[in-house]
Amino acid sequence: MNKAINLKQGLGDILFGYTIEQTMNIIGKPDEVEEIGSDVDCPTELLHYNKLGFSLFFSMEDEKLDCIDIVSKDVTLFGEKIMNKQSKDITNLMIKNDIVNQTMENEAWGEKRISFPDYSIDFFFVNDKLGSITIGR
Repeated sequence: MNKAINLKQGLGDILFGYTIEQTMNIIGKPDEVEEIGSDVDCPTELLHYNKLGFSLFFSMEDEKLDCIDIVSKDVTLFGEKIMNKQSKDITNLMIKNDIVNQTMENEAWGEKRISFPDYSIDFFFVNDKLGSITIGR
């Protein structure tokens, strides 16, 4: 499967705005399905594809793909494999591709997060090594 991040579009052939059915027609059934927040503002259904290294978040409001959390070592951005890179390498890659306006925060659970809100992408680092990425539309 193509695991190229396409900012504000999706991951490979999986595009934001797809329904659960459209997504499963492309990549098959998930390893696990989880429902979050029937009691919150935006209930979400998660499809976990553990073997592929990502989870897909579908808003139950419109039943469309809104967000992807990626841990796959095969994920690419701008043609480069990026998992396990250091924060300075990711920041330089983004700047090299004219993506600036970053924010940085240390999360309470110990990860460092570098975000590029204009492009709906968050990079999470443990011991300055990229461990996960969240992209949205």
